[in-house]
Amino acid sequence: MRRALCSPVATCLVIVPALWFAGCGGSSPTPLAPTPPHVSTPPPAPAPTQIRISGRVTATNGGQPLAGLSAAVGATSVTTDGSGSFSASMLPTASISLALTGSSIVPRSLRVAASSTRDVSVDAIVLGGGFDPTFYRQLVRNSFDQPGTLQPLRRWTTTPSVYLKTVDEAGEAIHGPTLNVIETTLKEAVPAWTSGALGTPAVERGTGSREGQSGWITIKFPAVATPGRCGTAQIGADGGWIELEYHAVSGIMCRAPGSVVAPRLVRHEIGHALGFWHTDNPNDVMYGSQYMDWNAQPSARERYHAAISYRRPIGNVDPDTDGAGTVTLAPMTAR
Repeated sequence: MRRALCSPVATCLVIVPALWFAGCGGSSPTPLAPTPPHVSTPPPAPAPTQIRISGRVTATNGGQPLAGLSAAVGATSVTTDGSGSFSASMLPTASISLALTGSSIVPRSLRVAASSTRDVSVDAIVLGGGFDPTFYRQLVRNSFDQPGTLQPLRRWTTTPSVYLKTVDEAGEAIHGPTLNVIETTLKEAVPAWTSGALGTPAVERGTGSREGQSGWITIKFPAVATPGRCGTAQIGADGGWIELEYHAVSGIMCRAPGSVVAPRLVRHEIGHALGFWHTDNPNDVMYGSQYMDWNAQPSARERYHAAISYRRPIGNVDPDTDGAGTVTLAPMTAR
C-alpha cells in the first residue's frame, strides 16, 4: 500500500515500507542460524574424602600402653603418645601396612583394612622382663633343631576335639588305665599350654580315626615300637595326629607308674600338636631327649612364650610379621 503525503505547494512524497523493498530486491535475506541443542556440563568431581586410621598399641606380654613407638601407617609416620595412641589421615584403600618399631619392642608389622575411618587395636612384644627372643624362636620357630630355618607360626584357632583310639594299629586293645591317664592329661594340658586361649578338649574314644577331619586330633598307637622314640606328632595341624609308643623298648623314659604312657610324654606330644617345637633345657616339657621326671608340667618360660604365640595368627613370621591374608602351611612332624 502506498500513501502520498502532499501539501499545497510541495511535490508529494511517496513513503514505501522498507519491508516491501526487501521482497523485490535482487538478493536473498540472510537465514537465521539454528539454535544449538542445550548441552549439560557436569559439575566438577568432589575432592576425594580422606579417612582416618586411629589406634592404640599395648604390650602383648603385659597389656600396658606403649608410648614413643614409631608407627608407619601406610606412607605416614607418626609416634604413639603417652596412652599408646596414634592417628593418621589418608585416602581410602583396601588395606595398608602398619609397622611399629622402637627400642623397647620386637619390630611388629601387619596389614589393616583402610576402606573407611576406623580404630584398630595392636599389640607388640616388649623386650626384657620374661621375654627371651632366642627361646621364643626355639619353641615357636624350630630354631633348636633347625637353626638355619625359622618356621612360620603354627597353631590352633579353636579348641580341638581329640579322638583317642582304644586299639593299636594292629587291633590290640590299649591298657584301660593308660587311656585314662592320657585323657586326663590332655584335658588339663591344652588350656595350660595356651594360657586359656583354648579350652578343655572333648575326648572321644573308639577304634576308628578322625585323621584329616577338621577340628580333630587323633591319638593312635603304632603296632610295632620304633627304637629310641616315645612319640611323634604333627605340628599344629588341623585334622592331624599324635602317635604314642605303646610298645616302647625298655630304657626309654616313655612310661610312668601305673601307665604305659607317661603324662609328660602326653604333654610333650600335645605341645607339638598345638604348634610347639623342641627346646634346649631338660626342665622344659618340650625338651626332645630322654628325661627323668615322668610327670613334669610345662616350665614357666614355656608357658610364658607359648601364651605370646597364641596372640598371633597362623603364618606369623620372624621377628613378628603377620601375613596379608589367610595362610595355609604344609604339615610338619616332630618327635
